[in-house]
Amino acid sequence: MNDLLRLRQKRRADFWSKILPYTQYVIQSGLAVVTLFLLIAFAAWYTTFLQKLPPGLPVYWIMLILLTPLTVYGTVRTYMRPADVVFMLPMEKRMREYFAPGWRGAVIGKYIWLLLVTLIAWPFYIRAAADPKPLLLTLVLLLLLKIVSNYGSWQELRINGDAVRVIYRLLRYVAVIGLLAAYLWLPLWTGTLVLIVGAAIYYGLLRMPGKAQVPWERLIAAEKNHATAVMRMLGWFVDVPTGERKINHRRWLSFAGNRVPWKQEWAFRFLVSKTLVRSELLPTLIRFVLFGMLLVLLTRESWFGVAVYLLFILLAGMQMTSLRKQHTDTLWLSIYPLPPTSQRLETVGLITQVQLLIAILIWIPLATAGDPVRIVWTLAAGLVMVWLYRSSLNRKWLRDLAAGDEL
Repeated sequence: MNDLLRLRQKRRADFWSKILPYTQYVIQSGLAVVTLFLLIAFAAWYTTFLQKLPPGLPVYWIMLILLTPLTVYGTVRTYMRPADVVFMLPMEKRMREYFAPGWRGAVIGKYIWLLLVTLIAWPFYIRAAADPKPLLLTLVLLLLLKIVSNYGSWQELRINGDAVRVIYRLLRYVAVIGLLAAYLWLPLWTGTLVLIVGAAIYYGLLRMPGKAQVPWERLIAAEKNHATAVMRMLGWFVDVPTGERKINHRRWLSFAGNRVPWKQEWAFRFLVSKTLVRSELLPTLIRFVLFGMLLVLLTRESWFGVAVYLLFILLAGMQMTSLRKQHTDTLWLSIYPLPPTSQRLETVGLITQVQLLIAILIWIPLATAGDPVRIVWTLAAGLVMVWLYRSSLNRKWLRDLAAGDEL
């Protein structure tokens, strides 16, 4: 047991030794200052909001939307490697000892964030709810629901059969959202009983399908996705090795890029368009836009909503900067006769177009606010933000190219 725990600790230390050197660049990028500014602005807005709560607020729906993502989402860092299929297979029956610390850490880590969101939202909840639930009981039941959700997520990896895994993933989403909604809407003891009994029934259903003792390939793939996501986030601020890229053949978006003119100078636009559609960046952007629209909708009546809107435009551009690193090691780019500036111009052009679309989509909830002057000026500020980010990305790209030539 000690050998397995030491192995996991060593792998965890190796992973963070690759991440921590980049954190200084993240801090130097101004993220800390922006985060501090947003916290101050949010505190000021939230204080005013609590003092003047608009009548008829859908408080239960707001709480459900705030608590659901952190309750449903559950991942376990295993630090598994491809060679484990061969070298750790003899210890398959003891692997529970290896996974246990990661599972506990996943529950505790996510619950801390869930606890923080609950405590921040609680002053609003007790003022707006007709029959608010006790805070301590709510925190205990959220912990129970989080444990059950994480357990379900872990068992889904072990289930044999792709179709059955999809069904159980949907079941987890429905169960967690439904039980959380039941606790919020129903009377105190009825909602509590429904949540506890429903969690027990879901736990029993998880024991029915056949499972692999250790789903080696799926755990290795999941760990690779976790590591790639972390490096992609760091890639917003500094050049980092992206590792192996996952390709998703989304047939329903196969038309994307097909309207690009069949000319030499447009070749890279075709490539980068297909890359956006088939990479993990697309679902990340979709979730990001939906969350941004929701947050802007909740804050649209104040100037804090404008700040949130501009911040989301900036963060959308930062997420898409990973496109410029997708083909840095592609051999054919140095073989085919592409114009020397094609990669920069076409990548920046696509990022600008998508960022412009995101700016309009996130602006739509603001268009329902009461002040037409602020609505128009906010959209204008968003368009200026897109233009400024395009100019900044161009300058950074040219500066990196110049630095590479000097080396």
